[in-house]
Amino acid sequence: MAHTQRQPGPTRERILDAACRLFAERGFRGTTVALICRTAKVNIAAVNYYFGSKENLYQQAWRHAHDRVQQQFPHDGGVGADRPAEERLRGRIRAFLHRALAGDTVEFGIMRNEMANPTGLLRQVIDDAIRPIRHATQAILRELLGPNAGELDVELCEHYLIAPLMQVIHRRQVEKHHDLAPVFREEMLDTMAEHFAVFALAGIRETRSRIEGAERPAGRKKQRGRP
Repeated sequence: MAHTQRQPGPTRERILDAACRLFAERGFRGTTVALICRTAKVNIAAVNYYFGSKENLYQQAWRHAHDRVQQQFPHDGGVGADRPAEERLRGRIRAFLHRALAGDTVEFGIMRNEMANPTGLLRQVIDDAIRPIRHATQAILRELLGPNAGELDVELCEHYLIAPLMQVIHRRQVEKHHDLAPVFREEMLDTMAEHFAVFALAGIRETRSRIEGAERPAGRKKQRGRP
């Protein structure tokens, strides 16, 4: 039977905040309900009352961390849907880097531990949260790639857009774990965002040119030396 979600309150928030930090630091298997309760200064009955199980608390903790950063740094970067596609993509790149360099990285810490020691418990909750973000990004990429682009073109461009940004997240997690001085710092955000945007948009334009060249009928191909 699914656990009934209780109304939010200060006790529930304390449990979630403690669980977020501990799951990010120690992972699911390295974190006990007793440790969460000691950290949150609540009794175990409170965890059972609000969440029903450690598994549900784990899922709710990741969603809590994700929503908290989303409120601070919306995925659209504050760029309206009526703005040109290139500007909207720049906004998303900037928002991602904000989350990596200036935001609370608990969300990514939980994900890092889940990838290192998978439980399968976060698969659905992450998919539910990320799916609308991916769809919005893919819509921008389709617009930039043009009407002849296929789904594989869109997915490959999405991959090559996100992969280098995820490397920034990974590096920050490693630096925090080993107490290293950060290579990428918050004051570098504007420079990095512009670099990533220029690099991504150049690749998208080249991909669109290749797609449209392949779609052009053979008899209409531009001949060398002719306009």
